[in-house]
Amino acid sequence: MNYRAIGCGVIAALVFIGIGIIGLNLASGRVGCPERIQWRELSYLPAGTPAPSPAFGVKGEPTKLGSTFIGLTTRDIYGPPGSRTSTLAADRPSSIAMDCADGTFLSYRLSGTVPTLSPAGSP
Repeated sequence: MNYRAIGCGVIAALVFIGIGIIGLNLASGRVGCPERIQWRELSYLPAGTPAPSPAFGVKGEPTKLGSTFIGLTTRDIYGPPGSRTSTLAADRPSSIAMDCADGTFLSYRLSGTVPTLSPAGSP
């Protein structure tokens, strides 16, 4: 038996597993909300400070518009009551809120458009 080869294999396996654990920790350990949200060609910037629930200053329940991935986690996106998702920028809400994964929600306001890599005619 070649103990040197076995030892090198064990060390290589431990290094591989260690790097994998560190990578998963970095990818899934992000708590808090990003500095900017891009929804296709629209860009949203934070407005205010995190709150215990999505707030839009209007009466009614916030509408869940969908979710997005940040690292390996999924975060819910909410819009004002009655809002809906749309492929047309003109139909999207001017303010949205995101679940920050720490029990708070941060509101974002439309800041403008940004170039996208997707063709304009795609859904």
